[in-house]
Amino acid sequence: MHNINFTKYKYFTLSFSFLAIVFGFVVTFAKYGGFAHSLDFNGGLRTVVELPADKTRSDLDGYFQSKNIEAVVILLEKEKNIYQLDIGLGSLDTIESLYKEIPEANRESSTSAIDRFVQLLRYEYKLPKEKVLSADQVGAVVGGELTEVGITLLLTTLAIILLYLSIRSQFKFALASSIALVHDILMTLALIGFLQIKPSVPIIAALLTLLGYSINDKIVVFDRIRENAHGKDNLALSNIINVSITQTLGRTINTSFTTMISVVAIIVGGAVELYDFAFVLLFGVIVGTYSSIYIAAPISEIYDQLRKKRFA
Repeated sequence: MHNINFTKYKYFTLSFSFLAIVFGFVVTFAKYGGFAHSLDFNGGLRTVVELPADKTRSDLDGYFQSKNIEAVVILLEKEKNIYQLDIGLGSLDTIESLYKEIPEANRESSTSAIDRFVQLLRYEYKLPKEKVLSADQVGAVVGGELTEVGITLLLTTLAIILLYLSIRSQFKFALASSIALVHDILMTLALIGFLQIKPSVPIIAALLTLLGYSINDKIVVFDRIRENAHGKDNLALSNIINVSITQTLGRTINTSFTTMISVVAIIVGGAVELYDFAFVLLFGVIVGTYSSIYIAAPISEIYDQLRKKRFA
């Protein structure tokens, strides 16, 4: 197989990735004022209700859209028609207004936002009290704890990967892999912010899954580079990188393609609740494959060149 000169485009790909990340975060904060709000991270109302058999998810979605209420509807149990309803903090004023529209004979006095939302649901869908299975108000403190845990998990995972690769292989490969993993996470976060995908626990799971998948691909590439570089100290690292990536390209493409088939299947035929998770993971697989070839390997070459110049 003819060797492809992957390292020829290293400065272009590194610049492209940097600009893409910056663009994504600029749009996220300049246009939207930050990442999308979600119940898991920003707080809100969470209610679990059992609806009449003739009511569907479409009915719920249509109702909330018509009332301009920011809601995420999750079907928990199809047989009993049980739904989880997550309401964002931005809709509390709307719920307050709708609550006041309920005839006094059909409402109870309440100062709690979650109680008023429950009364609104009971009035709208003629629900007895026992059909409201749970009702909680999730505070921002919980969201802050989830954010802290998510960041801690990501940083701990990166640190363990760096340590593992430093022991298993050369430091330049460990450093390049770690930088490439940070690149993968930043690219994915830029996409999440750009598309205003709501952060959630499944999204954190997708990011952690992305780290595991991405590092596996990079280990395969760097192992082949290390094998091909053995006893060839006079050969330029760029040549060894090009040969190694070419040799592992078929494996990389096949692995990525089969993984993407599974993820696409979740998007096409899976539950709606898994769509964001699968979409983020699909993008992460593509970015992880790209970074193994055009980010991690070129960074190891640049590091090697700088180190040789320093000690020349």
